[in-house]
Amino acid sequence: MGMLNLLKKLFKAAGGTFGEPQPAASKPKRKPAAKKPAAKKPAASKRKGTASHSAQVYGSEAIFANPMAALTPVPAQIRQMRSLSGYDSLTGQRSMEQLFYQQGKYMENFTDDYAETVQCGRSTPMYYNMKDPELRAYFTWRTRYRQGMLPAAQNAFLLLYAYEILNLIGFASSEQAYDALGRLLSDYGETFPQVRKSLLRWMPDFAAFYHIPYRLDDPREAAEITILRHSSHSAEELLLALDRLSKYHIKDSKLYLAEPEKVADLLKAVYAMMLMHYAEMKNASFSAYLLGEQRREEYIMFEGAVFLFRTLQQDGDYRLSPLCVYHCFKGNWSRETFCSDPHSDRIGAFLRTFDSLLREKLNFKGKLKQGDLPEGDAEIIRAAIDDYFEEQKRKNAPAITLNEDELDRIRLAAEHTTDMLTLPEDAVQETAPAAAPEPEQEPDDDDDNDEIPDLPLSAPAMALLICLVTGESYQPLVDAGQMLSVLADEINENLYEQIGDTVIEMQDDGTPVLIEDYLDDLKGMLET
Repeated sequence: MGMLNLLKKLFKAAGGTFGEPQPAASKPKRKPAAKKPAAKKPAASKRKGTASHSAQVYGSEAIFANPMAALTPVPAQIRQMRSLSGYDSLTGQRSMEQLFYQQGKYMENFTDDYAETVQCGRSTPMYYNMKDPELRAYFTWRTRYRQGMLPAAQNAFLLLYAYEILNLIGFASSEQAYDALGRLLSDYGETFPQVRKSLLRWMPDFAAFYHIPYRLDDPREAAEITILRHSSHSAEELLLALDRLSKYHIKDSKLYLAEPEKVADLLKAVYAMMLMHYAEMKNASFSAYLLGEQRREEYIMFEGAVFLFRTLQQDGDYRLSPLCVYHCFKGNWSRETFCSDPHSDRIGAFLRTFDSLLREKLNFKGKLKQGDLPEGDAEIIRAAIDDYFEEQKRKNAPAITLNEDELDRIRLAAEHTTDMLTLPEDAVQETAPAAAPEPEQEPDDDDDNDEIPDLPLSAPAMALLICLVTGESYQPLVDAGQMLSVLADEINENLYEQIGDTVIEMQDDGTPVLIEDYLDDLKGMLET
């Protein structure tokens, strides 16, 4: 024990601590290898075992809200989904679209209830490039949205869900999927403008690809159709359609507010006159001048979306509306538009000039400067306004009416005058020269009493049908500004119930061709 106490004192004097392992006395110490100079520590840390304050200032930092979330296991279905390869056993190919479709079908009925809020900023979200928390947050959003709720969304979630709809992932039919696209546009379109722009492009593609009716209620498109088919719409509808596409809003004009019916009727008459003027004098279409020329160009279906073309579409034409036709040939698509680019400035100049000249005609207070129209157009508008008022004068001219007593007195006076002027029979034989033989009257083509067949067609459409059946030229319809494709569409739609099929096909060069199988049926309908 004495030796032990002695060792303690010796170690204490040497600055060591009793009980620490000591190197063996028989082994010489090795020279330590050269070390890199250690980084200079702050002065506060030089003295071991002393407390000091660092000069660095730390700001407030958020603490992980739920530390157990990092330990939450990923659902087995998500792990199994990531094992899919995207390989197509039929074609032997692997593609990003194929992988998306396989993974989407595998997860189409998956539901989740993930409590964490996760932000996903991917511009092209797909299952394989999203992290597990992002996927779980998306599937949780999708679960609630499918249940009829309207949860807070993100661009990435909305785009990924739109991709699923386009590929019919989670939908039994294309009609149900189209309705889902419309609901998505209605629910989130105003809040997410980029998603709205994409949906407005993909919805007509979807209708053409899956051969379903295009049911998007677009006010501008409806206005274009009204202008194009003005003859089947009221004067008020035509005015409002032009006003919607115009820079000059005639519905706010003082003259229109004072006499709306008269202004609308006059505008329809003027528009009809302008159509005729452009067709006869300029060999052009006034509606095309206002709404844009017909245009056909190559088209990429579902551009910007992740879409798998699982089957090859049949070659053919898919008409969505009087304004738009899709064409498919050997898997390549093109699109034909009839009102490709409405010119709001031209429509505004036309309406402004019409308003100005009508105010001048009516001596309406508040003159208006005319719009900038091509040379001669203002004179046609003025002449159309004058013709309208002349026609109104003829219609409103007072009618002369006589009662029965007045008619009887006129008859008696006429009989008395006849008796006074009639010569005796002998005198007539002596003085009357030999009567010249009456010339034979040639039959007049205008006396033909043939009636127009009772078919549910407008006059231009009936004229085109008769031309195709009889072989007559339909060039006068073209000269009058009528669009043959629109007339053919009207004939096909209105005669479908009677014939049971399309009777007219449009060639690539815009030529209408009558299907020969129905020629006899159409002749019978026209003769009847």
